[in-house]
Amino acid sequence: MKRDSIIIITGFFVFFLLALISSLSMAGYNVFGWNNMSTTTKLYVWNTEPNITGVTISPDPIDLSPGNTTTINCSANVWDYNGWNDVEVSNATFFHISVNDNSPDNNNNHYTVEDTENNCSCGQIDANNATCWCLFDVWYYATNGTWTCNMTITDTGGEATEREYYFNVSDSNTATVNTVTAIDVPLEIDYGNLSVTETSEEMPANVTNFGNVPVNISIRGYGGTTDPTNPNNLAMECDYGSISIEYEKYSRQSGVDYGAMATLTNISTPMQLKIPVRTNDEDYGDSTNATYWKIQIPLSVGGHCNGTLEFVGHADW
Repeated sequence: MKRDSIIIITGFFVFFLLALISSLSMAGYNVFGWNNMSTTTKLYVWNTEPNITGVTISPDPIDLSPGNTTTINCSANVWDYNGWNDVEVSNATFFHISVNDNSPDNNNNHYTVEDTENNCSCGQIDANNATCWCLFDVWYYATNGTWTCNMTITDTGGEATEREYYFNVSDSNTATVNTVTAIDVPLEIDYGNLSVTETSEEMPANVTNFGNVPVNISIRGYGGTTDPTNPNNLAMECDYGSISIEYEKYSRQSGVDYGAMATLTNISTPMQLKIPVRTNDEDYGDSTNATYWKIQIPLSVGGHCNGTLEFVGHADW
């Protein structure tokens, strides 16, 4: 009986010890017990940044309009989680690769438009997508080569009401501005009323570079207002008779005596007149050069006379 009691007590002690070790083991491995609890976290994101998925420049390549502006459309596809009407264009720049995005505006190489100028807008594609665009009026003397359009989109704050948070995202693309060789000259030179053997007063005729590269000017002349199939070496055709081409002369300087001026020919001849690209946004500046003309009336002509001067601008690099 005593032996059995010892065995029972010993067995209970062993069981208690094993249970205690097992409990400590499970607590150490977070299998059981009050030391393994969870807390749920949450928030609400009421504004998500937009994403510009592409910038397009149209047309590309760009042919500028001689003496005028050409409208360039820079557009971007924009996605916004908070909806398409959550974005707007803050500004866009169009600039030649010789300068950078932050350079000052100059019609030769840098243009900026702001949304306040009503040159930019966004239109809906679907609930989350929009097309945003800006229009640039680029002048004829803008430098040829590679240009970049950089568009900046402003996020207008999503559903934020307590703490409005605005930020910008940007993207860009490039296009090519082609070379433009163009000039402008007066519609007419009117020598006035003259008698035979009389020499006209000096008549100025400005030649203006209407392109984006320097030009050298050549000149030729012919009688009448249409080029004859076989040049007839006339300066003018008259109601009675005609004026031979050697009677009409020109100079690059004012005040030159008639006899010292260059003689007009029927063949295109360089005038040694180089006209640079316009760089002054306020006026033509050096991009306009003057030529000066005189004519002498021979015997045996009368009535109304007319002729044509053909100025040609050759790209000069």
